[in-house]
Amino acid sequence: MAGETPQNVEVVKVGFLGLSDGKREPEIVRVQLTADSLVLQREETVYGNSLAAISSQVNNFDIDSNRERSVILRRQKSGGLGLSIKGGAEHNIPVLISRIFKDQAADQTGQLFVGDAIIKVNGVNVEHSTHDDVVQHLKNSPDDVKLTVRYYRAATPYLRAPAKRSRYSSETCNGNATSTVPENDTSSSEWKTPPRSPTVPLTGGRYEKRWTNILTIPLAMAALTKYQTGTDKLRPNSFEVWGGDGVTSAVLHCNDVTEVTDWCRVITTAIAAANADFIKISNDTASPLHQITHMGWMSERIGTSKTFQNWKPRFVALRGEDMFIMDTPPVSQRDWVRCDRMYKLHELMCKMNRDQEVLDDRLYCLGVQLSTGESCYLSVETREELTLWLGAIQTATHHAVRIIGRKTFGVSWQRRLSALTLDFTTGFTLYDGENKTVLWTYKFSQLKGSSDDNKSKIKLLFQCPNLRHIETQELECPNLQALLFSMHAFLSAKLAAVDPGFVRSLANMAV
Repeated sequence: MAGETPQNVEVVKVGFLGLSDGKREPEIVRVQLTADSLVLQREETVYGNSLAAISSQVNNFDIDSNRERSVILRRQKSGGLGLSIKGGAEHNIPVLISRIFKDQAADQTGQLFVGDAIIKVNGVNVEHSTHDDVVQHLKNSPDDVKLTVRYYRAATPYLRAPAKRSRYSSETCNGNATSTVPENDTSSSEWKTPPRSPTVPLTGGRYEKRWTNILTIPLAMAALTKYQTGTDKLRPNSFEVWGGDGVTSAVLHCNDVTEVTDWCRVITTAIAAANADFIKISNDTASPLHQITHMGWMSERIGTSKTFQNWKPRFVALRGEDMFIMDTPPVSQRDWVRCDRMYKLHELMCKMNRDQEVLDDRLYCLGVQLSTGESCYLSVETREELTLWLGAIQTATHHAVRIIGRKTFGVSWQRRLSALTLDFTTGFTLYDGENKTVLWTYKFSQLKGSSDDNKSKIKLLFQCPNLRHIETQELECPNLQALLFSMHAFLSAKLAAVDPGFVRSLANMAV
């Protein structure tokens, strides 16, 4: 049946749920979950001829080869990617390369052909995406674009036909606009196709019922919530899924709580796997300083009013030394640079809120305290997610400490201006502020306790080597909170390097 999931794509779960737009009664749709997308289908009566016949052959994989190919294009200043595309999920066919422009980027690879279906763009699956979604993915991609394609021989007649210029035929050659190319523009209509391209005979049609794709939500950087938009109130026997593209979303209704729980579990697992694949692809090309530890959607409480929506979705990423809090997932390097909420991991503290400490009916919450005195209150859907985030923040903080290696604070010791350095390798070292000589040094393992006045003064208790007595060092630091948070980060990272199992047990105990 047209619109069904291709045979070589594993379906994780399939079932019938209600699809709601918030205005009418939920419509019963077939929901198919694959490794990289959530596909919603409606049963329709169609006439099986012309484009529908070609769509049927394409969707049932009447193709020359099942082999996928990965091709890297370098966007040109003049000409962009050098290709045009047709089709899309709204027409029950994949997005296909319809033109390759002579001597431009796509043509120069020698590896792309008219009739190739675009399966992925930079690792993000777009096989079941709409035409406009794929155009946006191509536009927003960096100069080096990795396309995963598969050749569909059955689509050749559709692409070769002198079709009218339509909304599903657009040029993405320059990467900056969506436009069409006149049919008589022979200078740019080079057909680069594999040899022996057959024709597909179209037989007489008939009316038949088919499951037609009405919405495909890509799972990479997607989100799922059981809460009503902006509130702490659960939806009755339903949940919402929205794609990382910020365009596709759906509210799905189940028969009971058990069905909601089951669907949410498998979808959340698939989203996590898709995100892990995306992180791996990003880390393979990123420097050691910009490795992503974890990322995903959380909700942030933005107010205390009882009459307004208090929760907003936030995309949170742990990358390098920093925690990023964004409104939308990053799709390019510019998005990382432009993020205005970026916090040093070694200068923040995270605390899970116990049941008696939560501020409303959202149960699984995490408080983030910054050394500047600011704070944010974040929520996730399940206890398992909360455990995962606590562990990921801990791991990312340890990685951040190893990246920076050492951190120095201006302090006063015995009324002398000094500098206290936390060094991941050597521990605590105090330097004279004028001549830089070492006044004292201790290993992290020698620290036996500390206390502070919550203003500027701190006492550090060190055990002397080979001696049983404790030495007390009193310091005054104008940036006491940052010093305390950094001490905690360095000590935790050092302990993790010595005994990783102990630190993991602490994370589990917290939940």
